[in-house]
Amino acid sequence: MKFLKILLIAIIFINSTISLAFANDTTEAPSVSKPSLKMGGNNTYSIEAGKSTEVTIPIVNTSADIAFDVLIKAKASGENSPLSINFLNSSDRASQILRGGSHNVVLSIGVDKNATTGKYPITLEYSFTSSDKGTFTGSDTFYVKIDNGSVVPTVALNNLKVSKDSVTLGDSFDITASLENVSSIEANNVNVEIIGLEENNMTVTGGKSNVFFPKMSGNTTQPISFKLATTNLTKEGANKITLKVTYNDFSGKEYTKDYFTYVTASKKGSSNGNVDLKVTSLTAPTGTFNVGQSGTFKLKIKNSSNTEAKGIKVTAKLPENIVPTSSNIVLIDTLSPNQEKEVAFSVAPTASAITQTYSIGFSVEYDTGSKTTGTDGTTTSNNIVMEQYAGFNVNNPTPKKEGEEAKTSVPKIIVSRYESNPTIVEAGKSFELSMNFKNTHESKTVKNIKIYLTVEDKTEEKGNVFAPDNSSTTYFIDSIAPKQEVSHTFNLFAVPDAKPRSYTVNVNLEYEDEQANEYKSTELVGVNVKQQANLELSEITKQDIGNVGNPMNINFQLYNTGKVTLSNLMIKLEGEGFDTSTSTNFIGNFEPGATEYYDGMFTPMQVGENTLKLIITYNDTDGKEVEKIEEFKINVEEMVMPEDPSMMEPLPEPEKKFPVKTIGIICAVVFVIGIGIFIFVKKAKAKKELDFND
Repeated sequence: MKFLKILLIAIIFINSTISLAFANDTTEAPSVSKPSLKMGGNNTYSIEAGKSTEVTIPIVNTSADIAFDVLIKAKASGENSPLSINFLNSSDRASQILRGGSHNVVLSIGVDKNATTGKYPITLEYSFTSSDKGTFTGSDTFYVKIDNGSVVPTVALNNLKVSKDSVTLGDSFDITASLENVSSIEANNVNVEIIGLEENNMTVTGGKSNVFFPKMSGNTTQPISFKLATTNLTKEGANKITLKVTYNDFSGKEYTKDYFTYVTASKKGSSNGNVDLKVTSLTAPTGTFNVGQSGTFKLKIKNSSNTEAKGIKVTAKLPENIVPTSSNIVLIDTLSPNQEKEVAFSVAPTASAITQTYSIGFSVEYDTGSKTTGTDGTTTSNNIVMEQYAGFNVNNPTPKKEGEEAKTSVPKIIVSRYESNPTIVEAGKSFELSMNFKNTHESKTVKNIKIYLTVEDKTEEKGNVFAPDNSSTTYFIDSIAPKQEVSHTFNLFAVPDAKPRSYTVNVNLEYEDEQANEYKSTELVGVNVKQQANLELSEITKQDIGNVGNPMNINFQLYNTGKVTLSNLMIKLEGEGFDTSTSTNFIGNFEPGATEYYDGMFTPMQVGENTLKLIITYNDTDGKEVEKIEEFKINVEEMVMPEDPSMMEPLPEPEKKFPVKTIGIICAVVFVIGIGIFIFVKKAKAKKELDFND
């Protein structure tokens, strides 16, 4: 009975031990993989209006996890963006970006020629997955800087004419004109409308009272016409007609300008001999004019009546910041019937003028010869003033503000292109960093140019990440002409302990203009660095001779002696004449400084000298697959059988290997059973001695 109690206690103890062993065998749930992507390279890129530029932007994995199935989208932010964006070389996708690795996005960015000066944002949006199939997103923004000197479109109404010199009350007539975009910038929503017809008691007899064009390209002309008619209520003499022109620039800003002409109305059969003058043409100077540079306007004035015109006054009406360089008033003493005369005016922009197209007006004032009698019995002459307008293109990038002297345009140097060779730099090796330095100014030369490189990132062992390699990180250029570029290549060395990621290099610029004024600026470029993966093997233990059907082993240790994690590490055996179906071992991520033991088994299947291949594969920090192969010659012989089967010694059974935890459990069971037997035997002996004494 006591033996049963002891046995029961032993079973309970064994069960507890087994439960504890299996409880300890449970592993913690793996942590959730969370990759993260960030944009490297520059934050701002300069592109001229009307051109396109290829831009390379590195997308860097800043996390400790691999990003899979990466999809990248680019979107120009804001309404009416002048940018067009296209991905090149299918760079909007990447199957994976390893930890510390990067993927270069190549964009072709085009700028509309009508774009206004300023900075325009572009947003990069990322979507990707993790190794445990989690879905993630991210985004970054960079800017495109546009400099466009001609940013304002100017639409003018020229050659405004009335089809009849005198219109009989109740008759119809035409008004024609040339609608001209005198700038190089496209205008939108261009509308020409006749207003105030009700006041003159006139009507539209055909079509509409307006003409509309959705878009009007720069330096183009559109003929327009309106069909009108007078009524019996139309005032005799000169009637003022107003044509209103409205349009928008690329950003949607609206511009408005009024133009005037005059219609002479008379009763049937009347021949009052009134003077009627017409502006038959108005020619504006072509091209763009800088500060102080003169341009000449020419007007042709015709006497369309049968009466001689006297005392004609023609005046140039100039806006602010445009001044006359000739007389702005021309007097014509007489103009005979049907006689035509040309007058000219010269004007120039001041230092306060801005870069745009100015509207220049011209008025023609004359006496019709008719009189008007007032209620008090006095009479006054009926004078008419006609107005015409034309455009004047001005270029002044640095206009002077009121109360200050004119600003001086500052020359700038930019890094227009850079490239590292190789594209991804390996730590501990040399590389070339090539750059183009461009003087962006239109007319000024820069000189005494000093360029030197600095990197803010440091390493624990070596200090600066990049060091000069048999050269200098400072470069001197005598001068760069306007709009010209100079190329230079820096020879650099990436220190061995540089971490694998994208580094920012500061390109510091110090230079002077033609007046020896000093300037300083800094441009940023990006360099991607990777660490060399290094996998070492211990001495490989194996047999050189085997028998058909008899399993053989090969074993060794692996050491990650590099500074980066090797991913997708796999070891396997291959070879014709061998069964290697159980030899593959997938390790996965192999951390720096880690070791791993490999014990592979293979079975020879054919006689002769056969080649066995040991194949080790893994991915480095660039995602590139690396393969190492070792080959061994194995002499395989037939299995030797003893002549007397009765004397054949049984083959030793293969030694069974138990997991460490199983061996522990077995030892615990044996220990408990041993204690139980010992206690039972001792008590039985004691009882026997007691019975003997009794």
